[in-house]
Amino acid sequence: MKYKIEIPEYLTIGDYQKITNLEHLSEVEKMVEIISAITQLDREVINKWETTQLAGIVESVFNLMEMDSATFYPIIEFNNVLYGYTPLSKMKLGEYIDLERLCKEPIANLDEIVSILYRPITKNKLKGIEYGMKQGFKIAKGKVENLFKYYDVREYDSEQRGVDAEEMKEFPVTFALGALSFFLLVGAKSINDTNNSLPEVEKMKMKKSMKILTSNIGDGLRQFTHYQKVPSLASLETRVSLI
Repeated sequence: MKYKIEIPEYLTIGDYQKITNLEHLSEVEKMVEIISAITQLDREVINKWETTQLAGIVESVFNLMEMDSATFYPIIEFNNVLYGYTPLSKMKLGEYIDLERLCKEPIANLDEIVSILYRPITKNKLKGIEYGMKQGFKIAKGKVENLFKYYDVREYDSEQRGVDAEEMKEFPVTFALGALSFFLLVGAKSINDTNNSLPEVEKMKMKKSMKILTSNIGDGLRQFTHYQKVPSLASLETRVSLI
């Protein structure tokens, strides 16, 4: 029996969270789980495929996970709402505390992390800003630092974050990881540029906190690149044939 297989245009945060906890499985079992999560096909259906069918779709699925496309965009239109990234310099203490806690498990909490970093724009001076399209989404063009000056986002609410996080499960994971990469770079820089007017003890606390945060984010990004490695199709076919 033939099945219509639809490969989405992009990998969502929700999809990615489903496929990053498969270390206990064999390479073939991982492929089945990943294909099932992304195509919405039942595992029992995929298990009946011939090895050539499995190998033929693997490359298409892994093309969705290209790290090269994980670029940072400060302004993105998502679900007909214009979202703006919140830079570290504009974060209030509550946002930072929650972000620090959530980044202890950056992949499991990626939807919540992104709901802190990206929030609906409430006020802007974006008239004249050019937009482009990326993976079917409208994104603002221009230098990152300049764009931050032209908008304000909705005030942070930790209770609202849970509601937003559910919606963010459909957000493209490459956009999310692009934002995390940018945050990582800015955070690393801030470790060295901590306000010299602060007492030495406070400076040390801030540096330690930022080091932990950037380290956790870095671990999450490394985990992403691990899952980009497409297994050898020849090796995969051999292993399947032995089952």
